[in-house]
Amino acid sequence: MASSAKEQVLVHAAGDRWSWRVLDRAGRVRSEGASAPEQADWPKDLPVHVLVDAAHCIGLRLDLPPMSAARQAKALRWAAEEHLASSAEDEHVVAGPRDAEQRLCCVVIGQARMSELMGRFEPLAVEQLVPDALCLPWAPGQITLASFGDRVLARWGDWDFGSFEPDLVADLLSTLDPEATRVWYGEALPALADDAGIEHRPDEPLQVLVQGLKAVPINLLSGPFASGSARAARSYWRYAAAAAVAAMVLAFAHAVVELELLESRAAELAGELDAQFAAAFPGVTPAGRHREQAERQLSRLRYGEAAGLLDLMNQAAPVIAGQPGLVLEAMSFREGRLEFQLRAPDVAGLEALARRFRDLDLRAEVQSASLEADGASGRLLLTSAGGA
Repeated sequence: MASSAKEQVLVHAAGDRWSWRVLDRAGRVRSEGASAPEQADWPKDLPVHVLVDAAHCIGLRLDLPPMSAARQAKALRWAAEEHLASSAEDEHVVAGPRDAEQRLCCVVIGQARMSELMGRFEPLAVEQLVPDALCLPWAPGQITLASFGDRVLARWGDWDFGSFEPDLVADLLSTLDPEATRVWYGEALPALADDAGIEHRPDEPLQVLVQGLKAVPINLLSGPFASGSARAARSYWRYAAAAAVAAMVLAFAHAVVELELLESRAAELAGELDAQFAAAFPGVTPAGRHREQAERQLSRLRYGEAAGLLDLMNQAAPVIAGQPGLVLEAMSFREGRLEFQLRAPDVAGLEALARRFRDLDLRAEVQSASLEADGASGRLLLTSAGGA
């Protein structure tokens, strides 16, 4: 028991047959094998570390500013969505380190793929899950490749990696730095046999991944896929389910209260709109569609019997508002003439107003002016220069 407690199982979950090794604390191989995932024959009493096929993963760099872990977890998936062909809700996005330009590195893998992988290992204690190609050694100015059966893993940057069919490797290399050192592990490809720029290394490819696993700065077992023993996981899900029910109840209650508040506020706003509409268009009953009604009324003012009223009002309103002591008592519009019933401190004030209108190329005439105890009152007729 003391010995097994120091051991772990590493599973390379790629292809039709998954290779596995039991490693001791020093990384030495105690036993190994390969089997179809549905007929797994690796030890079931040891913690498991999984290398997932990088073909199912995408490495991204996001321009996401530093923030708390809770806020980052919420923002991360949506920040990654613009780089994805699928909906962010279908993806499991895990944050890694920041690069030299302070962009946040992350790995994206489908939720369905993660669920399928975790189902293969249930109820084992999976402690780590990382993209296999990210375990390849890399240094600036280097491209690292490793052959695994019908796949070739490649890493050409600190966060640039992938898994490719052998026929596509030459195309990949043609897009990368031709001056970079190209290091190859495993069986050579016939298509690259004549490439003198490739350095073949004798190390066994899976062992290379084992050695690089500890240095990988990310673990895809986060959020709903967080690692732990089977018993801890079951306990976690029991508590999570209870918490989820409680959260749903609270959320529903909050939603009901919020809905009532919104309905109340909506009723208040509707009343305010009705009042403003009635003030703007006296005699017109609001029917709930204020914008359409207002547009119809304005069209009537512009093109119906009241054609020209708005233009005159636009010119007259600032002038009247700028006259201190002037009071507008009534207003009417007939046959292109706008008539104001006004009260001013004296008759000269009415005449001064008429002169201001004439300065604007409008026809203005004061009629029925009379002087009373509290000032002068009179009518002022206003028409456009080309009007009647």
